[in-house]
Amino acid sequence: MPLIQVREISINYQIYNANSKMETIVCIHDLGHNQDVWEPILPYIQQHYRVVVLDLRGHGNTERGTEQLSWDLFIQDLFQYIINVELGPVHLMGHGFGATLAVKFSLQHADLVKSLILLAVPAFLPRETVDSVIQSRKQLTSNGNMLTLAESMVQGISKLPPDSSLFKKMIMAYMSVQPETYFAALELYAGAGTNEDFASLSHPTLALVGADDSIYLSSTALSSQLLMHSSVIVVPEATNMLFIDQPQFVSDKVYDFIENPSEVLTDYASFECHVAKYVMQYFNDAFEKVLTKKAVQV
Repeated sequence: MPLIQVREISINYQIYNANSKMETIVCIHDLGHNQDVWEPILPYIQQHYRVVVLDLRGHGNTERGTEQLSWDLFIQDLFQYIINVELGPVHLMGHGFGATLAVKFSLQHADLVKSLILLAVPAFLPRETVDSVIQSRKQLTSNGNMLTLAESMVQGISKLPPDSSLFKKMIMAYMSVQPETYFAALELYAGAGTNEDFASLSHPTLALVGADDSIYLSSTALSSQLLMHSSVIVVPEATNMLFIDQPQFVSDKVYDFIENPSEVLTDYASFECHVAKYVMQYFNDAFEKVLTKKAVQV
């Protein structure tokens, strides 16, 4: 795959339908992943668009560099890449960390973005919950190796069978990331303040979340700003990796959205039906925690 120099690092990327005049979608992966993660959906979106996949700094075959990780650094990487490759205004499709990066990029470089497609984007997550997640993941890498964390993550966020080629590729993707890089980026992710960013979005925005992704589905439901400024679609029979579990469904929704954003509306009945049990569980757990704390104090 080609490499392109962006300041002090080389970015690994691939462009499908490179010479076409189709609309361009730039796919931005989540933490610990690389461009291989888009394999299941590529055949579908390639039918209609020029598609760019790339490895973020410190992931896959893109160099880490020596600069301290920050949102501005990731934004500048993406900006320089789009300028150097002469892509022009693009549609940004991001997953997880990549979705948050897409949002923040659009706020700084609005002229280079046509629309946002956000897959499993966190809108509202309590800091205490996030801290607990970070600590549990650090425990899985206490031996300095990413293998245990990789296996736990891939099994937890997808429906991929362990003997599938993509499952194995995702394990290798996690293992190619240095633990220090992973957790530095995870700390950025934890403090991203994405919910506040939604209030400033000016681009057409489509958010998709898996019906079986309890954490992110609850997060989306608890963010009124996301609902106000986006079209939200719950993807049936899909986990966090909704574009792997349901690639054609997601691709069809992306196509409908890009072709006519105003006609893609949130299905509130479906949304509420899928999310209710998770939101209720969230509040129930919080209430139980308060009662337990009070009981201990007494």
